[in-house]
Amino acid sequence: MPLSVGESLSGYSSSALRFGLVNVRPIEIHETIKRFGLKFERVIRSFESLQPSQSFTDLVTFQNEAIVYSIKIPKWFDADKLVTVFSQRSIENYEKDSELKEKVEEVRKAERKVTSFLSFIQFFKERYESKRDYYLETEADRFLKSDFPLSFYSKFVVFDNTFYYFLKILEDKIRLHEFRANTARNFKMYQKRISEMQRRIAPLIDEMDKCGFSYSRLKKYICICNAKDYNEIFNPNYLHFDNIDVSEYERLYNDYKTKLNEFRDVLLYYNSNILPKEVISEEPTRNMFGKLAMLPSSYLNLKR
Repeated sequence: MPLSVGESLSGYSSSALRFGLVNVRPIEIHETIKRFGLKFERVIRSFESLQPSQSFTDLVTFQNEAIVYSIKIPKWFDADKLVTVFSQRSIENYEKDSELKEKVEEVRKAERKVTSFLSFIQFFKERYESKRDYYLETEADRFLKSDFPLSFYSKFVVFDNTFYYFLKILEDKIRLHEFRANTARNFKMYQKRISEMQRRIAPLIDEMDKCGFSYSRLKKYICICNAKDYNEIFNPNYLHFDNIDVSEYERLYNDYKTKLNEFRDVLLYYNSNILPKEVISEEPTRNMFGKLAMLPSSYLNLKR
């Protein structure tokens, strides 16, 4: 199923990363095992959640409420119904994605036996890498079915590229701190190293959450304003700039650009060499135009 204008490559990753990396604490369990008449003590290191378990349905409903209730919607739509429709779509996609569902549900358990934070972040990074080209083509396709400027879409491409480098920084930080934790002399030192890792990566995930919210809110607003009914809100046939409230659009777009710049600044603070020129360039339009020129001719034959 193609990505709609309101969807993003980052998808559920941000929330799942927070639940799996930050909102947990290490625990040590001592078990006595009796075999062949002998008693052995086994020590198991596990993790428990720092907050009550929250269902995926509750999570996406909360996110969509925060988005829909903070924007001006056309009079032919009901805010509560929009929340329900958006949430149901996310839940359906989640249920179909068995691989992602298994990973997300794993990190939501009250107690987990996770041997590697590194393998957890690498799952999301590899998944992201496999979808980047497809998403770029989808974004370019949407540009050709709208009268919004190319610079508008190129800002979305910058976000998705930046999210990828966010994952790379997380991977590097987690690899280092997990190695230090696993070589700790005792459990107390192990706890300390895990806490150090969480303190280091939490600000990164905070900035990602704020930027991702603004990103998703802007996209959903454009969709809603160009849809005639609830079935169209995921992928309107054409995006007309005249269908939106200019002042509301500017408010949401400026907020998104601000959050994007703040997110990039945080990444540069963690690693000043992580962002390539195509991500930090002040001319993202030129970069995306180059990508458009390389698309199959079928994309360029679409009627505007």
